[in-house]
Amino acid sequence: MRRGGFIGDQEENNAPMIEIFGGVFALLLVLFLLMNMFSQAGLQERLEQSAEEGLYKIGWGPSGAGFVVLSYPDHLRLIETGETIERGTLCAPGSAYIPYARRIYGGRGANQQLIFAILEGGVATMAEARNCLRALLPGRRLSIGWIIADNELLKSVSIGDIPPHIQETIAP
Repeated sequence: MRRGGFIGDQEENNAPMIEIFGGVFALLLVLFLLMNMFSQAGLQERLEQSAEEGLYKIGWGPSGAGFVVLSYPDHLRLIETGETIERGTLCAPGSAYIPYARRIYGGRGANQQLIFAILEGGVATMAEARNCLRALLPGRRLSIGWIIADNELLKSVSIGDIPPHIQETIAP
């Protein structure tokens, strides 16, 4: 039975449009969810590939890279290899630091360097590592970098809140 009047006719005419709109909206929602899943999977894959290298290597384009090592009061930690070398034995025969340093600085024309992340009390360890570099590569001009990693910086890095004055120095 048909409802009479203007309102009844209007409801009958709008019903198909509402159904079409609902169908298109549902289709777009499914399409959005699929695209989101695929882009999330691609992003996760890229992050996994770069995460490991990003722990120890800071690249500055095709012109070079810096390899981060941690300088503690009593030892030096090579993040890339996971090795720990006690202070006082950095330049000793058989030390893991010697082949690592030679590999970093060995390439001719390569603009690579060690970047020491100096934790509280680690200056003496960094100085020993620097002096070892001088002894290993005499007469060669060496470039090293350092970051003073105090507790405030470490907290900022762990919560992803790098202070603006540090972001300005590392942003191109």
